Amino acid sequence: MITMMRNNISMWDHTLCVKIFNLNGKKFFDAMMFWASRLGDGYMYGVIFLLLLVLNFQLAIQILPAALIAFAIEIATHVVVKKMTRRPRPFERISGIRSLIAPPDKFSFPSGHTAAAFLMATLFSFYFPIITVPVFLLAATIGFSRVYNGVHFPSDVLIGMLLGIISALIGLTIIR
Repeated sequence: MITMMRNNISMWDHTLCVKIFNLNGKKFFDAMMFWASRLGDGYMYGVIFLLLLVLNFQLAIQILPAALIAFAIEIATHVVVKKMTRRPRPFERISGIRSLIAPPDKFSFPSGHTAAAFLMATLFSFYFPIITVPVFLLAATIGFSRVYNGVHFPSDVLIGMLLGIISALIGLTIIR
């Protein structure tokens, strides 16, 4: 029963991965997905906090402890799970899929870019409720771009999303 369920999930994951990857080939959308993926790079979060420090120092000092705790949890969990599962990336497992961007490491599960994006979306929606929809749409776009660019399976993104949200909620709970 468990093996059958695992096989069904794997088949769904591979099928959806191929369907999303096959959307590429349109210059504008390809460029948009490339830059969405780049927005999920780690250094961008440092830039965001530097801007926040300049624009609203008091608020930045309030957010920073929750962000540091959340990122510590997310990164530690992400690294441990990646090393334990050692899941190959889609372009290594599925013929017809190639990497449209350079992956940051060898393994795909979970998506660290997606985890970080949803972590930030959760933090910013807590402190700035008015931007909840746009920041979560941006996080979802970053996650989608990872599949579109051939470096993650949809389940990598789904678990990355959950990891990011949970890490942020833990960080917010600890500082409150």
